[in-house]
Amino acid sequence: MSNDKEQGMRDTSTDDTVAKLMNLAGPRAAIPADLEQRVHDNVRLAWRNTTGKKSPLRWIVPAAMAATILLAIAINDRAPEITLQPLGQIMYVAGSVDESDYSIGDAIYAGDFLQTGADRGLSISLSGDISLRIAADTSVRFDTADEFTLIHGQMYADSGERIYRDRQITIHTTMGSATDVGTQFSVAYNGRQLNVAVREGRVDVSGDQPSVTAMAGERLTFQTGNEVVIDQVTPYDTSWSWATSLAPSFDLEGESLLDFLKWASRETGKELVFSSDDVRMAAMRTELFGSVSNFTPDEAIESVLTTTQFTYRVDEKSITIMQ
Repeated sequence: MSNDKEQGMRDTSTDDTVAKLMNLAGPRAAIPADLEQRVHDNVRLAWRNTTGKKSPLRWIVPAAMAATILLAIAINDRAPEITLQPLGQIMYVAGSVDESDYSIGDAIYAGDFLQTGADRGLSISLSGDISLRIAADTSVRFDTADEFTLIHGQMYADSGERIYRDRQITIHTTMGSATDVGTQFSVAYNGRQLNVAVREGRVDVSGDQPSVTAMAGERLTFQTGNEVVIDQVTPYDTSWSWATSLAPSFDLEGESLLDFLKWASRETGKELVFSSDDVRMAAMRTELFGSVSNFTPDEAIESVLTTTQFTYRVDEKSITIMQ
């Protein structure tokens, strides 16, 4: 009888101790009932197996029980960590400065809306060496790393010189969508008219009307209820000037003159011409230093070439290098 009474007192003491330990953990999210009962039963069993033994280590078990309970609570309360990966970042900003506006280095995430001011354009670098340029007075939504919705205004995309890529850029509007095939192209939309111009490569345009493919040097104009109008546009046409002015700067340090000139030719749409193979080889061996970070591509051409031993001629169609 005394043993039963003593055992009952021990059980009551055990329950009280467990309750105190649970209270010490503080407020927490609810633990599933089955998990809580299993922990409680295991603690009681461990306590019964140790309270009757005289040992200097008898307090190790209660401490372990406390740790077990707190660990269960911590695991239950821990939320999974989610890290958002940016689609890209702003590389260049042109126009007036506004403290509430965008800055170089700002990250762009999926779902972001971007609205440029009346005289404020910018360029964004996306993964895979893709350059996206946003004209002034333009509103864009970044849907994914490869798809964007142009609400109004004008965008330019340069997907690089690689012909074969594992991704395509698509710009959506309410009148149609333009998807590139290794190219430089622009899309302009004002709610009533959609223009798609191709500087290099090819662009497929789909929408309410039958799909149309625009080749390099073509500009398509779509208007509701009218047939598609196709006209010609050269890669050095002044209609590309706004996009050229937003080009990310070329890092001169340690690069060859030839690489710089290839970049300048691509950004301006002007053909790069060397007077001879020897001149081309000399340009390849010429190493550059310094910076043209505050120059447009046209300004950078003049700035760099004046520091070399080469003579040159730049006009609206070409960059000619001589020696």
